[in-house]
Amino acid sequence: MDDPRAEFERLKKLVAASHALHSTLDLDQLLGLILEAAAAGVGADRGTVFLLDGNELWSRVLSGDKKLDIRLPVGQGIAGAVAAGGETVRIEDAYTDPRFDRSWDKKSGYRTRTVLCAPIRNRAGGIVGVFQLLNKKEGPFEAEDERYLAGLSIHAALAVENARLHASALEKERYDREVKLAQGVQRQLQPERMTLRENGLHVAGMNELCEDATGDYYDVLAPLPEGRIGVAIGDVSGHGLQAALVMAEARAFLRAFAKTSPWLDRALALMNDALVPDMAGGKFLSLFAAVVDPRDGRMEWCNAGHNPPLLFRARDRAVRPLERTGRILGILPGEPCGPGEPVKMEKGDALLLYTDGVTEARGAGGELFGQERLEGALTAAATREPEALLDSVRDVLRDFTGGAKNDDDVTMVAVKRA
Repeated sequence: MDDPRAEFERLKKLVAASHALHSTLDLDQLLGLILEAAAAGVGADRGTVFLLDGNELWSRVLSGDKKLDIRLPVGQGIAGAVAAGGETVRIEDAYTDPRFDRSWDKKSGYRTRTVLCAPIRNRAGGIVGVFQLLNKKEGPFEAEDERYLAGLSIHAALAVENARLHASALEKERYDREVKLAQGVQRQLQPERMTLRENGLHVAGMNELCEDATGDYYDVLAPLPEGRIGVAIGDVSGHGLQAALVMAEARAFLRAFAKTSPWLDRALALMNDALVPDMAGGKFLSLFAAVVDPRDGRMEWCNAGHNPPLLFRARDRAVRPLERTGRILGILPGEPCGPGEPVKMEKGDALLLYTDGVTEARGAGGELFGQERLEGALTAAATREPEALLDSVRDVLRDFTGGAKNDDDVTMVAVKRA
């Protein structure tokens, strides 16, 4: 039977340790408090508290004025074996145990003799870390020391969980602030909706996000030399903030080169060469760009691997895609595409630019919206002003998907000669 006095002292130390462990939400500080409570409770000279991180044990220690991370694979060494098996280990002579790594003693000049290593378990019994305590000051470690660590374990696990939840909440709050800032910057560069009326040419654009930021790109470049107006639409591979940064860079390059180069295909070649060194992780950009002269409707265009825009002809109410295309931007240097065939937009004609978030939207049965449905939606709305045309196409798309959340960014640009 346990000594009542010893049991009382153990419980008193555990109560004091519990208060101490819940005094901070800083994980680094908490590791120090857990180690202090564990070492003081069993009379150890020193030790380490490891936390389980995937298939590794992790801890952070002070070395001079620097913090160093220690990582140990689960199953390796004494602490790794305890994390893998879940059994407490007591060793009276560390140097006789093949699992003990003497290199730590050689580096530090410390001489490890006795070792007590025990799992840190949460309330559900899952292992979340390991106590590793060295050199009891008076004799070897005993069963009473194991019981103390078992009692401390739950308090330590709960404190670690609270600290991690707090850190996650702070990280999410920081991320949300950054996303909001990025959204604000991006919306200044690319508004959710825009319109332009210039010399009988009407343009409207729209962009809907599926995530926090868009990798889709649309733009209106005006005025260009000789009073021409440029329109562009593009799609960066992937979603989120990284794609949004590529979009912003592409916008800057296109605006600069479109104003300095007399030929659109040359501007896209310069843009491509500028993008290639900066693209990482398989990123790339598809892009369609066109320059229209409002006076006579003549249009110069290039397509670098993007969805073929749809041209509606008012004279026969027919829609045809501008099929010619080249390679996507950001993969290989050099000229990505040549100019498309000459097009003259007559009065009443409409041009619809779009990203694959439109044609690849899925209905309730999993069927894609597709280009054929898009052509039908354009034909039905082509007599309307560009803003109303986009609204009509968006309504058709929304009906098709049943109002479901976008799986991809939805971006469109409509150009019309009045």
